[in-house]
Amino acid sequence: MVQKWAILWRSIIASSLDGTLFPYCRYIKTLDFRDLGYLLDDDQFKGKLPKQFFSEPLARFYMTVDTPLRPSGRKLVQLNVPSIIDAIGEVVTQHTPMLETITGKLLSHALVRWAPRLPRLQTLELYDGSPLEDELVHASIYQHCPQFNSLSIYTWAAEERDHKLSKFFGTVRPQSLKMMETIRDIGAGAETFLALNNHGEALKDLRLCVSNDSLPHLSLLRGCTALEALRIEDTHGTINLEKTQNDVFLEMIEWLRNCENLQRLSFTKLQSASSIVVPLLLEEKIKLRKLEIDSYVPKDSQIFHQALTHQRSSLRFLSLSGDTDGMFRDDIDILVESLKQLTELRVLKLLLVQEVFQDYHLVDIIDNLRFLEELYVTGIEIKDDVLDSIAKLSNLRSVAFAGISKFTTDGLLEFVSRLSPGNHGIRIMVDMADPDTLLSDEEVALVRESLVEKVGGTLEYTPYRDPNVSEFEGDSD
Repeated sequence: MVQKWAILWRSIIASSLDGTLFPYCRYIKTLDFRDLGYLLDDDQFKGKLPKQFFSEPLARFYMTVDTPLRPSGRKLVQLNVPSIIDAIGEVVTQHTPMLETITGKLLSHALVRWAPRLPRLQTLELYDGSPLEDELVHASIYQHCPQFNSLSIYTWAAEERDHKLSKFFGTVRPQSLKMMETIRDIGAGAETFLALNNHGEALKDLRLCVSNDSLPHLSLLRGCTALEALRIEDTHGTINLEKTQNDVFLEMIEWLRNCENLQRLSFTKLQSASSIVVPLLLEEKIKLRKLEIDSYVPKDSQIFHQALTHQRSSLRFLSLSGDTDGMFRDDIDILVESLKQLTELRVLKLLLVQEVFQDYHLVDIIDNLRFLEELYVTGIEIKDDVLDSIAKLSNLRSVAFAGISKFTTDGLLEFVSRLSPGNHGIRIMVDMADPDTLLSDEEVALVRESLVEKVGGTLEYTPYRDPNVSEFEGDSD
């Protein structure tokens, strides 16, 4: 695998040195230096592989760093990955006129050198945001990359990051940024959010990782109303805006209600997320296709559950994750009644801690969602009756049972026999098989064999382990 990986990269690099019959690099649209870094750091990239990789015409790129002596007295050879990638990028970018995307751990002076050669550059995916501290990078992208419209940053640890990032956005052509992503909390806050308003009519996809410091400033994004996709991850997950900063909570709702093109919405670890979403679900002009909420409190979310039905004609993907502690029968019935009305769903994921669904709840939901392609459910002692309902889903490609299950061999074989061509390649995951009704290895093998023969599918069958019981208990008297 690593050898094929190395051959692919060697061919791309060699083509920029006229070392291949076909000029591969001239047709490259994405230059993923992150992937090249993974290759050079891979534990299996050793022995003959580096020698072959850095043989002519790539010998010039072989660079190492000094390392302490081993006990044997020999030096450990370690590749200087940043310098290698910088040198390779310097050569390759001279022969990639079609390049639109660059990713990886890039140096600021490298971006300054490369930008004049990349008139089609649209996307930067930076491992580290530090190159954006250099104003020469700002100027180079503005001057030479008129199509630049997308930025993703994994991490950034400098002082005044918020100010520096906002300054960069201030130099990007107004109303040109279409996508912005922070994968970790990089300190983006009030200044950055205000600067993004300069792209409010263009910004379609916004993915932010926020902290206790930046969360209260989210409503400053009120000018970004062209959003089609929004993902907010709260790294701390400790502030409830509705209860502690209600003015910010209401301003955030007002902003999002004005995002009439919003289709995909994801909140991670954001307290009061379900309350923020309710007015959006009720907004006639908003047609959500994808909704993900985790860490919410189902027992306090009856209005949210009822409001879901207002998006039944458009919603295709729904993922709900929360702790069901304190839910009563009426709460469960409201949730089930709402879910069964979402008849256009293709993906349903119910990751509920402390299972509350009985088999008849799951059957009631599944029998109404005939277009499902992916299903992830929890439940109390899931049995064969649920399989009977799932067998009717002719488009299903993946199903996971995360609650304790008591499937029988006959039930699983009957389920497999009823699968249709639309279920080809289906993946079935039984994550918590009850030890009291556990299938033998021979029975599991029989089901797997039948599944492969019927639709080329796979079965993952895992026994439940009580987290409060040691794996080694019972091994001795």
